[in-house]
Amino acid sequence: MSRYFYYHIVLVALLNLMLFVPHILIQYRYHGAMTSMAISVVVGTGLCLMFMSIMSKYPGQGLPEILNRFLPRAVTLPFMVFMAVMWIIGPSIAVVSYAVLINRFINPDTSPILVLVLLCAVCLYAATRPTMTIIFLIEMGLVLNLPLIVFILFKAVRNDAINWDAIHTVANYWTQMPKWNAIGAASYIFTGYANLAVYNRAMPPNVRIRHRWTIPLIGMLVLALTFFVPIGFHGTESVDDYLYVWSMTADSMIMSYGFIERVIFVFLIMYLNLTLIYTASGWHQAIEFLKGLAKDYKPEIDGVPMKKAGMIIGAAIVAATVLYLYFFNEKITFRLSEYWLGFRLVVEIGTVGFLFVLVRKGKTRS
Repeated sequence: MSRYFYYHIVLVALLNLMLFVPHILIQYRYHGAMTSMAISVVVGTGLCLMFMSIMSKYPGQGLPEILNRFLPRAVTLPFMVFMAVMWIIGPSIAVVSYAVLINRFINPDTSPILVLVLLCAVCLYAATRPTMTIIFLIEMGLVLNLPLIVFILFKAVRNDAINWDAIHTVANYWTQMPKWNAIGAASYIFTGYANLAVYNRAMPPNVRIRHRWTIPLIGMLVLALTFFVPIGFHGTESVDDYLYVWSMTADSMIMSYGFIERVIFVFLIMYLNLTLIYTASGWHQAIEFLKGLAKDYKPEIDGVPMKKAGMIIGAAIVAATVLYLYFFNEKITFRLSEYWLGFRLVVEIGTVGFLFVLVRKGKTRS
C-alpha cells in the first residue's frame, strides 16, 4: 500500500511542468531561484516526513477524524471548510489553465469555457466516485502516462538544441538571496503528501512507507528539469516571454517515430490525463472535507458512489470554476496563482506544525 503514497508525490510533482510553477521560477532566475529551490527541497521534504509520521499513528483515519479526536466541533468545522477551499483552488487552477492550453494549442476555434465545461464534467464524475476508485484511477493514470512522459523528458535533456551555456549562466546566480514566492512555487512539487489527509483512510495498520530517501531526490530532479530545460531551449532572456513555458518547450522538439513528429500534441495529451486525475482527486478531497461537516457522517472508502450531497457540492465547485474563467483572464490567474502558492506554503507549515504539537501533547476528547 505504500506505493499509493508515492503516486500522489509523483502526480503533483509532474503536473507542475504544465502549470505556472516553471514561469514563476524563471521570473526569479536572476534573483534567487536557485537558493529558493534548494530551500524548498529541505522544507518540502521536512513537511512530508512530519505529516507522514503524524498520519501513520492513525491508520484508517483521515484528517477530519483526527481533528475530531482532539478538538471541539466549533474549532474543527471552520478549519475543515478552510481546508476544503484550499483543495478546491489548486485543482481548479490546473483545469482552468489546461482549458486555455487546449484552446490555444489544439483547437483555437473552440471557446475555452466550452472546453472547461467538458473537462469539469469528467472531473465531477470521477470526483464523486468512492475513495478507493480514485486511488486506483491515479495508479492507472500514472502507469499508462508516466513512461512516455519520462521518455519525452529524457529526449528533452539529450536534445541537441539545448544551450548548456545558458543553463550554466543562470546557475551562476546561486548566491542570490531566496524569494518567498519562488520558495512557495518550488515547494509545491512536494505537496502531494497532503493528500494523506483523506487517502490515509485507505492505509491499513502496520504499513511502513519505505524508501523515504527518494522523496528529496524526486523533488530535486523534477525541479531541475522544470527550471533548466526551458532555459536551455529558449535562452536566458527569451525564456521569460512564455507564460506556458513547457508547452513552448515541447513544441520546440520533434521526433521521428512513425506518425509522432511534433512532441507538443503527445505531451498535451499525456498531461491532459494527469490534469483530469489531479483535479478529480483534489475535488474529491474537498467534497470529503465538506461532507465531514455533518455530525453523523461516517466516511467510506469503498462502496457506492457519493450520494446527493456529494453531487451538489461537486456541482457547486464546477459552477464556481467555470464562472472564474468567465470573469478572469490567464494573466490574473497567473498572479493569483503566484500569491496562492506562497500562501499555501504558510498554511502547510502551520497545519503540519499544529498537528505535530496536537498529536504529541494533546489529549483526546472524552
